[in-house]
Amino acid sequence: MIPNKSVFKFEELTPITGVKPYVLRYWETEFPEIAPLTSDSGQKIYSRKDLEVILKIKKLLFDDKMNIPAVKAHVANEKITIIETEEEFFMDPQPTNILTPAMIETLHLIENSLHFIREIKAKRNW
Repeated sequence: MIPNKSVFKFEELTPITGVKPYVLRYWETEFPEIAPLTSDSGQKIYSRKDLEVILKIKKLLFDDKMNIPAVKAHVANEKITIIETEEEFFMDPQPTNILTPAMIETLHLIENSLHFIREIKAKRNW
């Protein structure tokens, strides 16, 4: 069961996923869908989406017995459903891969803010 959190530290992933740390590090190099952020202290921070991708990869590799290239293709081809209203989001029985327009706008604002912060850090040598 996934804890009700939005971000996870690397050391939290192994107990949740049951995947060894060196395997998780390898998967990060093979699957661009796993994209943790790095904190100022150099610690990797994983989103809930990253965790869901890791669990999906584990299922495809270990349970469905797919090979790495097949899993890469499968994960890359999964689509995110974009819905029109917040009401549709709450009515959907499986809202894990759904983004509302408000969510997309929020994600863009966060990405722009992170980009701005990185520019400032680079200019000021922080």
